[in-house]
Amino acid sequence: MTPIFDANVRLVAFFDGTYLFDLANEWIAFYDRGHVFAASGRWLGPLQAGTFLDLDGKAVAWLADARPMTGAKPSPPMNSKRPLPPKRPLRPRTPMSPPAPMQPGGGWSTLSWAQWRGLEPVAEEARVDAAGLPIEPFADSDFGDFFRYLGGQIAENGRDGAWFMPLAPTDAGIPEAKRQSFRNGFATPLFEAGWRRGWLARDARGAVAGHIDLRAHPDAFTGHRCLLGMGVRRDVRRAGLATRLLAEATRWASTQGLKWIDLQVLSANEPAVAFYRREGFQMQGGRPDMFVVDGVSLGELWMARKVAP
Repeated sequence: MTPIFDANVRLVAFFDGTYLFDLANEWIAFYDRGHVFAASGRWLGPLQAGTFLDLDGKAVAWLADARPMTGAKPSPPMNSKRPLPPKRPLRPRTPMSPPAPMQPGGGWSTLSWAQWRGLEPVAEEARVDAAGLPIEPFADSDFGDFFRYLGGQIAENGRDGAWFMPLAPTDAGIPEAKRQSFRNGFATPLFEAGWRRGWLARDARGAVAGHIDLRAHPDAFTGHRCLLGMGVRRDVRRAGLATRLLAEATRWASTQGLKWIDLQVLSANEPAVAFYRREGFQMQGGRPDMFVVDGVSLGELWMARKVAP
């Protein structure tokens, strides 16, 4: 039987291809047509590429030799074909713990293995107070947390038809070339080619809740303008954090003598387009069918806002 490990690389169960057994060798769940069900028949979530997912598509646990991943928010499956109770198997030998895996692109589930199985209650998450989150300039020590957060953002791209980046959906995290580009940009003096500056908002646990960055245009003679990039974590959206981040970056741009903030946004990202319009960005143009990602045509819009001195 294949061992199952949780996010903390703790052995939690075994899987024989159909049945899940706990460490006491008791039958606890079964697998049917891509999904896992408790012995009672209650749907627990999908099993995809060796990863047990919760009902939001987040990784709860993983099979030995698999790489934890996240998936799209699943749709409820058809009624399960509840199998006959299995014979109690011989207890497998306790395996050696594998190396800690890379964090899935979309992050781990907030549920423990016991909570996922319904054995422990799930405390209701306190709503993040976006108005009170501190916003600080990006520091060298922030790269690790930032890349983990950005990997979660990218993992959501394209799911459920919601596109906000011209990138193929992936749980692989941030490519090393992109990481190095960010590092180089923050190390580049202001107004030199390739410069970048940014700000992060963190929640009470210290996790990145949102970011904004301004960077140089790649073209010559554009030193009076900059390009905007920003994002906000799903659970903090529509709570005013994006407006606060934009205000922080705009104040800084004004003190540096920048005249314009430009941005490029996918036309399919209607919430973002509406937000930028509310914040005073004016449409400058765009290109329909600019990108084709996994067979999906995506247009691009260009918007800009003048920076008040």
